[in-house]
Amino acid sequence: MDSQTLLQTKFFNKIGALFPDQTIVTAVMELLNLRKGAAYKRMNGETALTTEQLILIANHFNISLDNIFFGDKFISFSHPFLYAQKAKSVDFLSLITGYLETLTKEESSELIYLSNELPFFYYISKKYIFTFLYSMWNHLHWEEGGLRIANVSRLDSEIEKFRTDISTYYDNHPVTEIWNPTMFTNLYQQIIFCITIKAFDSNEFIQRLIIDIEQLIDHLREIALQGKRHSQSKEEPIDLKLYINEFGSYHNVILHKGESVNSTFLGFDYPHFIVTKNNQFYTYAYSWIDKIKQRSVLISGEGFQQREVYFEKLKDQFLTFKAKVEKLTSDL
Repeated sequence: MDSQTLLQTKFFNKIGALFPDQTIVTAVMELLNLRKGAAYKRMNGETALTTEQLILIANHFNISLDNIFFGDKFISFSHPFLYAQKAKSVDFLSLITGYLETLTKEESSELIYLSNELPFFYYISKKYIFTFLYSMWNHLHWEEGGLRIANVSRLDSEIEKFRTDISTYYDNHPVTEIWNPTMFTNLYQQIIFCITIKAFDSNEFIQRLIIDIEQLIDHLREIALQGKRHSQSKEEPIDLKLYINEFGSYHNVILHKGESVNSTFLGFDYPHFIVTKNNQFYTYAYSWIDKIKQRSVLISGEGFQQREVYFEKLKDQFLTFKAKVEKLTSDL
């Protein structure tokens, strides 16, 4: 096999690890204005691609040529807004579920999540927390004017879709999550601030938001006790290992280990995360997170004493927050 065929095959194999074959064929046909047979000849290296065609296809699939051909020399990052400049929150959420969907292609894959705040996947399952955060994201990053937080019924179907997507994609993997004692702090501060600036349309929404948070903490305690998480798409529960790190909070990082590709997601919270599939970066990040894990305490499954101490802290924080909310809302 000559070098041109070898490099071109390597290029399409890399894309093939991330996208279905039919998606690739269709894209090549449309981008290069080719029939299916001619597209396959480009994909298997029989017909050479021009430099312009190579770049066109790489840009379409958001694939770094540096990362494919010079992976040991370059670290390439992919920022979602490079190709979603005018996205709104709902578009960005769809983009994230798209990332998660590609991860499920590999059956024997696993995730490690080092969390600063509570992983946002848990928030999406709670309607009022999600609606609150959705309003915040729109206000901070997309919309002009004052912040208004209300129960918007038109989002219900979209919220339900994201709930299903998260259950299908995120819950499909064995997951190791490293939490910290201040995971709810930012959410509490945001809610209290929004009360003081009178951003909520009603006290009823605030009360339902508080109920959501309390129920979420109870849910976290339950999955920590079981050391398992149930997926709608699999009969057997998925392994879940939860650790508590008391030394401090870190940037949100997700490591995906797959059969054919490893991915590193940095700052996996809206709307500014970056992604790289560079193996050297993944190996370095994995080594760093593994050291943090070794200095953390397992609270899922067997870790009864440490788990109870941790959730008592969470409960105390919640009660302090709830009392402050009640005082603020009683003055409204």
